[in-house]
Amino acid sequence: MLNMFQAARLATHRLICPVISGSETQLQAAVVLSAAAPQKSFVRTHLGYIPFEGRLGRKLTNKELFLKELKIANIQPVKKITYTFDPIREDFQSIRNFMYFWNKPKVLETNIKVIIKTDIVDDRREPVINFELTDGRNLEVRTGNLTELEIARVVNYYLLPLVKEEVAQTETKSAKGAGGGGAAKKRKK
Repeated sequence: MLNMFQAARLATHRLICPVISGSETQLQAAVVLSAAAPQKSFVRTHLGYIPFEGRLGRKLTNKELFLKELKIANIQPVKKITYTFDPIREDFQSIRNFMYFWNKPKVLETNIKVIIKTDIVDDRREPVINFELTDGRNLEVRTGNLTELEIARVVNYYLLPLVKEEVAQTETKSAKGAGGGGAAKKRKK
């Protein structure tokens, strides 16, 4: 008598090899013979690592994303930054926070010659950051309804492609003339 597993295997074998049919002993022999033949399996049988599958870690918070944008900030193509806001308005807090972080020494080291001006007005004007670029263009960012992260993303989106790589040329002593050895001094006897 065949159990369920053997019957299923036999049915599969009949589909593959319909020539074999007959008595039960012949069928059992066919099942034994077909066990040695490789069969297709659509079930995942390995337990190895599959790239980009599974949990990649927790999602970064807005604060962490802002600090990530702050790390890549570069104001090299900027000549002058003007922050204009009205402290009476409700939406001025994001420009103040952005101004605080963008005036940190790490960001300012990317351009030591930048001029920073803060205009505090009382005419209910929308908060605006105006970047005067070295190539003569102006970038105006209206920050009324934006968060600090959104402002940082917009600024980095427009300023980072304009950054030019500085190639530091190292001069050797011989190129400077210091290593040429001077006139030989005469010794007194």
